[in-house]
Amino acid sequence: MHPIVSRLASLAAGSMAACALTVGGVVAAGLPSAAHAQASVLLKNQSAKAVVETVDHDARELLLREANGHLITIEYGSAVRDLPHVNAGDKLSIRFVETLGAVIAPPDSPLPESTLTTAKGYVHGHPRGVIAAFRRERATVQSIDLTTHTLSFVTTDGESHIAVLRIKAMQDFMATLKVGDVIDITRTESISYVILNDTAAPAVDPNAPVQAPADAAAGAAATVPAVPAVPAAPGVPAAPAVPAAPAAPSAPAVSPAQ
Repeated sequence: MHPIVSRLASLAAGSMAACALTVGGVVAAGLPSAAHAQASVLLKNQSAKAVVETVDHDARELLLREANGHLITIEYGSAVRDLPHVNAGDKLSIRFVETLGAVIAPPDSPLPESTLTTAKGYVHGHPRGVIAAFRRERATVQSIDLTTHTLSFVTTDGESHIAVLRIKAMQDFMATLKVGDVIDITRTESISYVILNDTAAPAVDPNAPVQAPADAAAGAAATVPAVPAVPAAPGVPAAPAVPAAPAAPSAPAVSPAQ
C-alpha cells in the first residue's frame, strides 16, 4: 500500500507523528518570507503507470497495480463525490506529491483545520481526478537544540513530540524560533491521475485451445492461389485424306435385236 494514498481517507484528527519533521534527502522548496518565518519542503514527487484492478464502491476504494506489480490502494472516502468514473482494466497515469510546511501562527488566530480537496477535469481529452489532503496541526515549542537540529513541541491534543530537522530550510526556520512560540504545521498529501483511453488486455488462459478467428481463416482461404490448369497435350495431326477410287465406267447399253 502506498504510504501517501493510504491516508487520504482519514484526515488527521490526532497528533502529528514525531517523524513528520524527520526527513532527509529531499528537495527544499523556496522560502518566500523574510527571516524564514515559514518554511516549505517537498517530501515526495513521483509518477507511475497503473491498471485498475478492482473498484469497491461500498468501501470507496480503488485497487491499482503498478507496472512493477506493486499494489496501491486509494481510499477516497465518502467526502469525494466528483472524481471521474473508473472501471476495472482502465489504465491510469498517476502522480504522488507530498509536502511539509511550518509557519509561526499569528496571535489569537483560530486553530488550523484539516481539509480534503478534490477536483476533476480533462487533460488533452483524458478524464483527470485529483485528491489532496491537508493535515494541519498547531504546536507550541518546548525546547530547541541548534547543535543537534532537534526541536521538541507539544500539540493541541497534549501530545509531546521530538523531531530531528534534517533539511536546511527547516533548520533555518528553527533558528528563528524561541521556546513558547506557536507554530502551525501542514502536511499535504495529494494524488492526481489521468484515465488513459486504453484498457488492459484480459488475461489469457494458457490451457485454452488456440483457435484462429473465423475472419482470419476466411481471409487465409481467400489468399490461397489457385492451382494452374494443366495445358492440354498438343493435338496429333490428322492423317492425310486417301483419295477416293475413280468410279468404274458403266457398261454400254445393249440395243434390242431387230
